[in-house]
Amino acid sequence: MAAAFAGYSYLATPKAVSVSADGAAYSDGKLVMANPKLDGFTKDNRPYNMTAARAIQDFQNEGIVELEGINAKLPVNNDNWASVTAPSGTYDRDKNTLDINGVMTITTSDGMVAKFKSAYLDIGTGGMKTDDAVDIQLKGTEVTSDSLTVLENGKVMIFENRVRMNIDPRRLKTAQNTSGDQDVVQ
Repeated sequence: MAAAFAGYSYLATPKAVSVSADGAAYSDGKLVMANPKLDGFTKDNRPYNMTAARAIQDFQNEGIVELEGINAKLPVNNDNWASVTAPSGTYDRDKNTLDINGVMTITTSDGMVAKFKSAYLDIGTGGMKTDDAVDIQLKGTEVTSDSLTVLENGKVMIFENRVRMNIDPRRLKTAQNTSGDQDVVQ
């Protein structure tokens, strides 16, 4: 679970980056880009990509980019990927942060699904903070809380306020048997 958040830290030091958009126009003193796409490689040479339906940049504050329809595919490790979707967010280039102001969903290829009502990501430090409800599910377990702070590229996760963990032993046992793990919860 923590590794999914670490994927954001890769964006701080990419090896190579390619940026494109289907078109750009000026509207109300702002630059509006259709279907902007960012492709690149992490510092350890794993590909990632991020897209949005629209990106809006105000000429008065060029460091701020409003994003709509956010989709990203980020490497978690050699065998696991995280898909991130969110309806909108604000990227601050100067602070290297992304403020997601709608429901964000992270789905990893190993089966984890994490849902946040909002999230503030510090891409430079690999940190994340939300003061809204969190719901994380993985192989028969579910953790919910009213807030979450992620530090040190996902190494430290602090769940706060009404933290609950539910374990379904049948699903956990099935998931472990499928993956070949020997330690089985009875």
